[in-house]
Amino acid sequence: MRKTLDVGDARIGYADDGEGEVVLMLHGSFSADWFTPAGRRLVAGGHRVLNVRRAGYGGSLDLGGGASVAAHAGHAVRVLEAAGVGRAHLVGHSSGAAVALQLAATRPDLAASLVLLDAAFPYTPDEPAHPAMPRALDAAEQGDYQAGFDLFLGGVSGPGFREVFVRELGEDGLREAVAGSRYFFTVEGPALRAWSFGPEEAAAVTAPVLLAVGGESERLGTAYRARGAQLASWLPDSELRLLPGLSHALPLEDPAVVATTVAEFAALHRG
Repeated sequence: MRKTLDVGDARIGYADDGEGEVVLMLHGSFSADWFTPAGRRLVAGGHRVLNVRRAGYGGSLDLGGGASVAAHAGHAVRVLEAAGVGRAHLVGHSSGAAVALQLAATRPDLAASLVLLDAAFPYTPDEPAHPAMPRALDAAEQGDYQAGFDLFLGGVSGPGFREVFVRELGEDGLREAVAGSRYFFTVEGPALRAWSFGPEEAAAVTAPVLLAVGGESERLGTAYRARGAQLASWLPDSELRLLPGLSHALPLEDPAVVATTVAEFAALHRG
């Protein structure tokens, strides 16, 4: 069931479906539908899924002109409150993983567990530089957001990422993701880079954390495995797991694996 919530600095859309243990899903950048296919599988498997459409994406409005990571986390808290949920399993992909971490650090009472897929932040001091990233940012600075989209996602997901979007979300889903690139490059990207999260903040996360990284990360030269390892060294109750054959587009490449990973970890840590 689609719902809308006014939270002052944003108007947040979210889906509330199913019954059972509650899973709150926080998607990555560009598209609000990264988790839609996996969410359907979790509902079918006996979970209640709150699939948040973060401010700036999928019709959710960023009324403040630049939502910070803390603001996104605050919006998610408001969704939990509106849904009458006191504790949930948090799932975040890419930039959505930062939001999940912020929520768990500031409101540990709300987090039963966390599954973070290819966490995009924070950066590590010795991570590999990816040649596609400066080119994507340069294209966006010139106003060519479609080129920025292709360079960014092609660099972290490989050349077939557009076909993956169309297969799972249709042509309209791909068009929406391309349209979301403007918000990412002009608003969300700078807010994410300004986010501060280190060992002190990580120590406040009391819930168990699964850091899942696409196994194609190293072949593609991305830094997600290094960032996951850094987070694992900071978080008091965490494990790092590789998902073979998957890239940064893993929620759409194999939503069944994502749903199973989330369901199994949630079953170990029932709220």
